Amino acid sequence: MFPGENYYSIKAGDFDFKLGTLIENIGSGDKFSFVDKINSRYFHNGLANDYDRDKKEVPALRATWHINKHFTFSGHYLPYFTASEFPSIFSRWAYAIHKSLANEMLFNGGVYNAAEDAEFSPQFHVELSSNYPGIEMRFHYLRLKERLPVISQDKPGVFNGSYPLDETFAVNGNLTLNRDFLMRYELAWSRNRTWSTFENGRIGKKFASDHLGLLFGTDRNLPQNFYINVQGMISHVPDLAHATPFQLNITEYLSSLQMKQSFRSDRLQFEFNVLKNFTSGEYVLTPRILFVQSDFLTFVLGFQANGEGAESLGPVGQFSRNNTAIFETRVTF
Repeated sequence: MFPGENYYSIKAGDFDFKLGTLIENIGSGDKFSFVDKINSRYFHNGLANDYDRDKKEVPALRATWHINKHFTFSGHYLPYFTASEFPSIFSRWAYAIHKSLANEMLFNGGVYNAAEDAEFSPQFHVELSSNYPGIEMRFHYLRLKERLPVISQDKPGVFNGSYPLDETFAVNGNLTLNRDFLMRYELAWSRNRTWSTFENGRIGKKFASDHLGLLFGTDRNLPQNFYINVQGMISHVPDLAHATPFQLNITEYLSSLQMKQSFRSDRLQFEFNVLKNFTSGEYVLTPRILFVQSDFLTFVLGFQANGEGAESLGPVGQFSRNNTAIFETRVTF
């Protein structure tokens, strides 16, 4: 059960304010984004590898200034930090690095000092948006904490978890090339980001390197209620000292494909989602069937298949060997 958004909304002239627990969407990528970092995530047991995962609501203030018809300035202030939720490191759904950590603690006398995953630790994001015919651009500065723990073996048998600073400069938007063709784009640079070392099933000492992410994509609504979305991504870590739980190679090339077909006024929906890492060979495949019984009740039946290794989280989420069938009942209050 997830509480959902709960906030107050205030308008005052050219200013808008939202205050409460918010779920925010920034960036242009669909189900994959180098920019959309404000909300932490729920990594469900059994669904930990699904890159269409649910966001966690975060306490925040959002303020927006509508400067004129072309420019908007906005920002988020997040007073309280909450990390993403993971399955237990001792569960069958644990990620590869967490399984290695559990093994060290159970059989080798290892000690894990975990950082606080919820504390008063202010963070913020600012954005300048411009909108002209045929082109939209949004410039971002994000000063947030990592939502996923950075695990480091700083001394033999002593492992420390932390949530270090993630400082990101980014631009994203849309280009309308003609009446039927719109392209999404993202470019993000995270400066001096902190990484875990994870090679051959062993956790090493953390290190720092920049991270650059580039995304291009397009989507179309075709006749007979058919939707298709194609995206290509590049993830680059220039000073990659070791393999990490997020990235195995200095540069990795990825692509995602979404196809959706709807029937009976969107009551019955078929989805096919696949994310492929061409550099490492990893992939995640999630076909699903959704039956919308009412505005309050939805049934989901699907399968999640992952392939070609289980060492890397990748830029979006670990491709584990935990293949599983999925059945969900979603009740919205």
